[in-house]
Amino acid sequence: MASTEPRVGQLRSKIEMTLHTYPAVLAWHGRGVESGKPQVVGLKQFLSLAGRVHQAAGRDDPYADSYLIMLEEKVNETRQALQQLEARISSVLKQIPEGLDVSRNVSQQPFVTPVFTGGQMGWQAVMLLMQYDSIVRDVLLAHHIGLLGNKQRGAMIRDQGGHALRSLCYAPVKFPGFSGATRDDFAANNAKARNALEKYGELPQDILEGTRRSEFAPTIRREEASLSGNASALELEGADLDDDQLLPQSGASEDQI
Repeated sequence: MASTEPRVGQLRSKIEMTLHTYPAVLAWHGRGVESGKPQVVGLKQFLSLAGRVHQAAGRDDPYADSYLIMLEEKVNETRQALQQLEARISSVLKQIPEGLDVSRNVSQQPFVTPVFTGGQMGWQAVMLLMQYDSIVRDVLLAHHIGLLGNKQRGAMIRDQGGHALRSLCYAPVKFPGFSGATRDDFAANNAKARNALEKYGELPQDILEGTRRSEFAPTIRREEASLSGNASALELEGADLDDDQLLPQSGASEDQI
């Protein structure tokens, strides 16, 4: 009797995010033009845009790889900013005298949502949002018990932590999508490569050659690299917004919220 090899299906995981503070929920959703105020790109939109970058990089688009490196640097910059803010509020809470038991504040009705991202960069951004939510909770607690004044509370939540997240969310907004050219096209110096070069400009040689890629760059799939055109459904994993909803309208600013 011939033996059959065991077959294992794809791994699946249900992931939900819980937020306890309004500033963190606002940073997740952003703000649409229907509010009558300048549009603000939220982390929800960031995930869709970063997912497009990730997918284009997997199709051997060197311009997408360049964007992915920029996103990785921006994620690290945001992490450093939040860590500094976290250290500041932690030192403030250490002023609570021994004998005064103050429990961690939690929302009686937290915001819970499933999370889908287009790659590891998206997951890192989600964890930064969770960190920001935790920082806001501590800032509000410190303000409630008189360790921070109103100006200090606003500066930490809006001007420091909030600004860092907003700046991250805007990082992939100008990504134009798949350039239409792969590294093979550049090696052949064909019409696709010349057209991409004319539209998007020169690239550093190490990125063009693929010797420098993001730590979280996807494996290049040659069969997908030959495809061109609009983003596929896979590129929009987890997205529920149209293209015109993803990009800020005229007058939008990352500092307006």
